[in-house]
Amino acid sequence: MSLEHLRGHWLTSIVLRTDLEPSEAVVVLSSEGASVTLRLAGIVHARADIGTPDGDFVDQAVVRELPQDGPWPVDAYHLLHHHNNRSVLQWLTVTGPSEVEIVAEELRVE
Repeated sequence: MSLEHLRGHWLTSIVLRTDLEPSEAVVVLSSEGASVTLRLAGIVHARADIGTPDGDFVDQAVVRELPQDGPWPVDAYHLLHHHNNRSVLQWLTVTGPSEVEIVAEELRVE
């Protein structure tokens, strides 16, 4: 899934809910008058290095599929211990001054 159109947006909100079943992360990226919500369910890994509480410019937003069976990309090897052997996983990375990395069973763009 391509998220190239989100370059230039602002990372305005990240909410991680571990009290839900399945767990959920909601990432909101905004631009002038519009916002995009990335909703991830079944979280197996989440990491956020937030530079400023006011939001940061998005240089790149990428989602890659990590297969249930077969080899993972070399740059995802640091995530192998999160592999659940049940499903394909979605690996979201948002980079800019802040960095967000989330691995989940499902991803929806709203």
